Amino acid sequence: KKNRMKKINIKEEKNFFKNLFIIGYSKKVLNKKNLVSAFQRRFRQELINGKIDRECLIIAEKLSKLY
Repeated sequence: KKNRMKKINIKEEKNFFKNLFIIGYSKKVLNKKNLVSAFQRRFRQELINGKIDRECLIIAEKLSKLY
């Protein structure tokens, strides 16, 4: 929770989406906010706002290492 709502830079944002694609999320999504919201609904139910923060990045990195 300490990483929640902390901003990330553009390089980390690209890394986040790369990790989502490794996990199995589609690359053909038109609205990135909907993709992030779907990820948060599945893996972080406490806060679903459609914004990428450091906590989402860490969760996505850990999940991509499993695949």
